[in-house]
Amino acid sequence: MRRAVVIVAVALLAALGYGAYASTQPPDRHEFRTTAVEAAQSAHDALQTAYLAGVALRDGRATALYVTVLLDGGVRRTATTVQKLALLSPPDADMRELRDELDPMLTEAVQRLGDAAADPTDIDALPALTERLANFLDRYA
Repeated sequence: MRRAVVIVAVALLAALGYGAYASTQPPDRHEFRTTAVEAAQSAHDALQTAYLAGVALRDGRATALYVTVLLDGGVRRTATTVQKLALLSPPDADMRELRDELDPMLTEAVQRLGDAAADPTDIDALPALTERLANFLDRYA
C-alpha cells in the first residue's frame, strides 16, 4: 500500500513538474498562428455583426437596447482574444511578421467596436476593416 502511495505521489509530482515546464515554454508556430487566426476571426465576426446590427438599428428593424447588448458582447469577445494573442511571444521571424501585420488591424477593430458600441449607427468604416481581416484570414486560416 505504501509503495503504491509513493508511486502515485512521484507520478503526480512528475506531472505537475511537466505542467509547470510546459506552461513556461514559448508557443510553437502552430499555437501562435492558431491564436492569431482566432483573434482575427473574432474581430472579423464582431465587426460584421456590428455592421449588420447598426444597419438594422438605422433602418428601424432592431432596438437600441438589443444592438447595444449585442455589440458589448462582441467587444468583450474580441478584446479577450486580442489579449490572449498579446500574451504570446512570436516564436520566429515569420510569426513576428504575422503579428506585425495583424496587430494594427486588431487595435483598430477594438477601437471601431468601441465606437460602434457608443453609437451603433457609426458603422461606415466597418466594412473596409472587415475586408482587410477577411484577406488576412484567407492567407493564414
